[in-house]
Amino acid sequence: MSGKNIFLLVVVVALFGFSLYRVMDWLRPPDIQMVHTIRPNPRYDPARPVRRGGPGRLPYLVTFSLDRTVRLKEVRLVPTAMLATNKYASGLWHLVSDSNSIPVRAIVYGQPIRGMRPHVPGAWADPLEPGAEYTLLLQTDAGSVRYEFRTPSNLPVRR
Repeated sequence: MSGKNIFLLVVVVALFGFSLYRVMDWLRPPDIQMVHTIRPNPRYDPARPVRRGGPGRLPYLVTFSLDRTVRLKEVRLVPTAMLATNKYASGLWHLVSDSNSIPVRAIVYGQPIRGMRPHVPGAWADPLEPGAEYTLLLQTDAGSVRYEFRTPSNLPVRR
């Protein structure tokens, strides 16, 4: 084989390898998968007064589970309708990492996460409305996650 043929063969193999790399996404990390559950809060007592300056107990627990352990940089939950009209909508629950949050695999709506603080000092999670659509936005060390969910219409509300 001449030098020209060897060069063309190397170019063809390199182009073929590059096209396989682009099409197959072999080296791309997998997306973070999430699932949520809504359950009654066994520690909720409507007769118990809400602690001043702290979060009140919600009559339900909304748990978000991830498929792997990640370090969170930001957690924001906003109504989907509000997010459709305003990209930077303030959330019902907005936490940011101080500097080094601990790796987590699940988070509970309205509960503090070690290493994170409310974006607005003194702000706590607002109760979710029954039958509404919400979007959870996470910024992690592995990338960003957008998870949409709907609350059931029979969701108990705080009185």
